[in-house]
Amino acid sequence: MLLADNYLDRIDFLKYLPRTDCAACGAKSCQEFVACLKRGCKKPTDCPGISEALYYSFQIALDADKILPKFPCLTAPRPGPAGLMEINNPDLHSPVLISGNNVHTQDVLTAIISTTRSPFFLLFTDTRGDTVDMAVIYKTLTSEQVKKGVLASSVLERVSHQDVIIPGLAAAMRDELEKSTGWNIIVGPICAAELPLFFGPSWLSPAT
Repeated sequence: MLLADNYLDRIDFLKYLPRTDCAACGAKSCQEFVACLKRGCKKPTDCPGISEALYYSFQIALDADKILPKFPCLTAPRPGPAGLMEINNPDLHSPVLISGNNVHTQDVLTAIISTTRSPFFLLFTDTRGDTVDMAVIYKTLTSEQVKKGVLASSVLERVSHQDVIIPGLAAAMRDELEKSTGWNIIVGPICAAELPLFFGPSWLSPAT
């Protein structure tokens, strides 16, 4: 069975390292250290430049293949519920994330969300059931669709900021969306499993 791409190879571990190539970890460079992390021959704790607050986020991203559900490549859209989800009792300061309403996309995000007790708003834009990558191609996820979904949900009336985090695969819409709304559009990661690193120390373990 041909499996859908969860984009695990697009997790940018290097972005969250000091990139000083200090070799204190035993690797010759930060890039080599990332390769060792992926092979399991190094741990985040081996790098003196990674703060203790990021250890958990690194481990979730490294274990993503075990955490994320696997599903077959889709031949047709699979729509799930569109609309706003409140995760872990969000408040005025909670981030606002955008995604599409494909059921498998929702399953992937649910799996990652289960690794944190951090609060946020998650808005599933109506992409007619397309995954984010296909929604960008078929234009079922556009700046106008995101704008429409955010306004309909009134989510920005419930927070003290105007920050909206869009999927990394939808980065091309950033400028247009920001210009048409005045919101601060932040491009998130391509792979959902990078979200713990993206949020850093604020991605709190359910056990703490």
